This record gives sequence, C-alpha cells and structure tokens, in this order.
Amino acid sequence: MIDNEDIFNKIVSLVNLNDAHFKVILDNQNLILKNQERLSIQLSEINAKLDKIKKE
Repeated sequence: MIDNEDIFNKIVSLVNLNDAHFKVILDNQNLILKNQERLSIQLSEINAKLDKIKKE
C-alpha cells in the first residue's frame, strides 16, 4: 500500500520542480529581453554611423 506521506512528498517535489522550471523560464525571458534591448541600441548606433557615412 502507498503511504500518504510518500504521495505528499512526491506531489511537493513535483510542485517545487515546476516552480524551479518556471523561475528558469522567467530568468531566460528576462535575459532575452535585455539582450534584445542591447541589440536594438547597437543597431541604432550602427544605422546612425551608416547614415553619416552615406552623407559624406
């Protein structure tokens, strides 16, 4: 027979694992957003430099 405490421990472990996965996903999304922001700034700078070169 399966012990109720064993079932509880398995459920708690799954919930904790799910929380950990969720945190990793959120952290990754935040890193992606930061990288997109940096890339956007860099692209703007490159475009500004290219426009300046075109005008010369």
